[in-house]
Amino acid sequence: MFGSKKLVRVEIENKGRRRILGYGLMTAAAIASVAALPGCSASKSGTTTTITLNVAEVVDYGNAILSFASTAINVSFVASAMGTANLALANTVIASLKSALAAFQSAAGSSTSVSYDSASVKAAFDSILADVEKVDTLIVSVIVGTAANLSSSVVSEAKTAAGAAETLIDLLKAMVDMSGPRLRAVSPVDPNAAIGQIAVFAASQG
Repeated sequence: MFGSKKLVRVEIENKGRRRILGYGLMTAAAIASVAALPGCSASKSGTTTTITLNVAEVVDYGNAILSFASTAINVSFVASAMGTANLALANTVIASLKSALAAFQSAAGSSTSVSYDSASVKAAFDSILADVEKVDTLIVSVIVGTAANLSSSVVSEAKTAAGAAETLIDLLKAMVDMSGPRLRAVSPVDPNAAIGQIAVFAASQG
């Protein structure tokens, strides 16, 4: 069902250098799914799979999630459902995500692709992942849960934006998840469409 498993040596490219990160079991399907993900590319030579992360796409996804979070916490039904304590925490997470994205861009410099095993890149990217996970828990889950009991154009827009944010969060996580992407989206993943949906939401609430 999942195809034959292969022991692969995972490498990340950075300015022409390659460094072995480790060994692990991956199915042929998992390798193919990683290669198909926006934000990263995979090339295979024998049992070795090399994955390269796209700086612009990491930044684009992160900034879209940042825009979603900053907009959502100012929507009345979302703020009410979150409560004062979680709103304060969300503001802290938003500030942290903004800083992590800036650190990632600084670490990348003028490079179009970067290595996850580079210390500065790893620290920044891990912080981005931690922050978007909190956005998922604090904001996305609240919108999805609350929207089930409400009906209005604002609620519908917020729910659509939350779904788009989920897609981008999953894509960011999948960039360094060698077990293969586990996306929540039922329809084919289109990160540009997700970014566009968040932009519409931000503009409508601006």
